[in-house]
Amino acid sequence: MTVSNTLFDLARPILKPIVPADIRYRLRHARAKREFHNYTRRKFGIHYSKQSSGPVAPAELITTEALMSKRDLALKARPEWYFSTGYSGALEILTTLEQHSFDLANLQSMLEFGCGSARVLRHFRNIGYLSLAGSDANPKAIEWARRNLPGIDFRINALEPPLPFAEKSFDLVYAISVFTHIPLAWQHRWLEELRRVLRPEGYLLCTVLGSSFVDQMLTAQDRAKLKQTGALTLDSNHPQASYSTQELGSWDVFQTRERVHEAFGAVFRICGYTNVAVGQDMLILRRDSADQIHT
Repeated sequence: MTVSNTLFDLARPILKPIVPADIRYRLRHARAKREFHNYTRRKFGIHYSKQSSGPVAPAELITTEALMSKRDLALKARPEWYFSTGYSGALEILTTLEQHSFDLANLQSMLEFGCGSARVLRHFRNIGYLSLAGSDANPKAIEWARRNLPGIDFRINALEPPLPFAEKSFDLVYAISVFTHIPLAWQHRWLEELRRVLRPEGYLLCTVLGSSFVDQMLTAQDRAKLKQTGALTLDSNHPQASYSTQELGSWDVFQTRERVHEAFGAVFRICGYTNVAVGQDMLILRRDSADQIHT
C-alpha cells in the first residue's frame, strides 16, 4: 500500500460526512482504476495495453449479480461503483495469486466461472497475450457480453456440469459469488469439473459466504442449525434470501469453515482461506501436478 493510499484510508471517516456521495464514488473509481493500471503496467510490461472498459451492464443483469436487497441496485448500477469494483476485483485476483506463489509470468489463460456481465473479467483485456473465457448459466448475460466485450470467449453453461471447455484449458479459474449459490448436492461435481479444465499446478480462486453474511442474513435459529449441521441453504422463497436469489429462483448457500475445508480440500490443495473486501471468504485452491485428490 502506498503512502497516498494510506492517507486516503485514514481520511475516509472524516471525508464521508462532508464530501457528497457523487464525489466519493468518483474518487473511489479513479483510485481503483489507477491502482489496477499501475500494477498491470508494472507486472506485464510490454504486454500491457490499455483497453476500453466497455459499457455498464443494464440493470436487468446487475439485478442477478449478488444483490442483497432491491435498494442495492441504485448504487451498483452507478458507473463509478460498477467500474471501481471491477478494477479492484481484478487487481485482488492478481495480487492474491502472487501472494500464494503463482508466477504471473506463467499466466497465459483464465476462465471466470459465473462471469455475469464480466464486470471483473473485462479488465484483463489490458494484458495483451492472455486468453480469456467466461461462462455463465444466464444466457442473457452471455448474449450481452458477446455483443459488448470483444476479445473474450463467452460460453453458456448449464446449472450442472460439464463446462464447454477442453480438459486442462486454463492456468486460472476464478468464481466470485458462485459457490455461494450452488446447491450442496452439485458442489462436489462442480469442483471436479473445474479441476478438469485446470492445468496441473493451476489455481482456482472462489468465494464462499463468510461470518458477516451469517450474522446479517440468518436468524438465531438458522445460525444454530448451521453450526449443528455444517451447512444451510436458503431457497428463493425464504424471507431472508438475498434479492438476487429471489429474482433468479436460486439459493443462498452457507457452510461452516470446517465443512468448507472438508468439501473443497477433497478435490484441491487449499493454499489459503481468507476474508476479502466483498465480505465473503476467498479460497485459494491449487490443482497439483499429480492426479491424487487431497482430503
